[in-house]
Amino acid sequence: MVGVLEKQLALALDKRLAVFAGKAADGSLLTDEMSLRAAAYMASEIIQPCCCMLCNKEKLAQLLNGTSLCCQRPVLTKRMAELIYDDLARCNGLG
Repeated sequence: MVGVLEKQLALALDKRLAVFAGKAADGSLLTDEMSLRAAAYMASEIIQPCCCMLCNKEKLAQLLNGTSLCCQRPVLTKRMAELIYDDLARCNGLG
């Protein structure tokens, strides 16, 4: 079951990551490393205050699947979850 926090995070991510929707739709987001990292950084900034509840890649992937950017795009979801996790781990010592 998805909680209220996860729903609110997914909504916030949707709004912030909407600028990457075109690149995600045509598949170029996965090949444009700079845009991909920018999207992951923007997402990690939103997730950071509650990263202890999202302390693994699977939970991050579930959250990302609730966004229009990553929904039905498993490769993009996996890559974004990895980048976000790495960013949060550097900032907060996740392990």
